[in-house]
Amino acid sequence: MDQRGSLSLSVSISGEVRLTCQRCLDSMPYAVGIERTLYLARNEAELERLDALPDSDAIQPGERLSLVELVEDETLLSLPLAPMHVEGECALRGA
Repeated sequence: MDQRGSLSLSVSISGEVRLTCQRCLDSMPYAVGIERTLYLARNEAELERLDALPDSDAIQPGERLSLVELVEDETLLSLPLAPMHVEGECALRGA
């Protein structure tokens, strides 16, 4: 609990995933590094209050919170929509 009495969860995710470059369609490594605090709202009203705070991420977990699903969701949300190699690093030279 924080000083306001809100439940929170510190999330730290790091690793590397392989993505497909949208420029050359070759595989590319992508480093994932997430450090975030998620506030756990007990009800809809608390969720709205926590979401209104600056730099605040809140979820309403319900009866059970699946940490595997939470890590998966946070990781997917951190990935780029159109991953591409740095210019000049594509398998297709000049791409």
